[in-house]
Amino acid sequence: MQRHSAEGPPKTLREAAEQLAAAGEAITALMRDAAAPVEPRLSPGGLRVLSVVSVRPGRNLTTVAAAVGLGLPRASRVCAALESAGLLLRRPTAGDRREIGLRLSPEGEAFLERFRATRVDRMAAVLRRMPTDERGALVAALGELAVAVAAVGSEGS
Repeated sequence: MQRHSAEGPPKTLREAAEQLAAAGEAITALMRDAAAPVEPRLSPGGLRVLSVVSVRPGRNLTTVAAAVGLGLPRASRVCAALESAGLLLRRPTAGDRREIGLRLSPEGEAFLERFRATRVDRMAAVLRRMPTDERGALVAALGELAVAVAAVGSEGS
């Protein structure tokens, strides 16, 4: 059984994009709310910094700031707060002892694990409400969407 908006399936690329954007906003809100029960409470910028540092450990502040879309002064304050909370470590890099690399502390790694588990639990609750065949179709479509998003993202670089 195919479910679409009250108007039915999208007739144009624009309508499909509008439906996708609306779904993206709903998912973003769900993901943002997933952070609420996880302590310590962090700003969206703090979550982005931890996420980037988790996949790019050892990067310097300038690189991390650019990756998360924060200005250098703001990123520095966010990193200082994360370090103060015991979630982030600043250490000299192996290649250049004058350069400071960012890494997650064990507490930061545990925090991200809890946060990601909460997000997955929230998404599982959503998926349980969908028929199994539509869930499979959605997962397949999301794989294609991820490829398309990566292609558009690389065009902009």
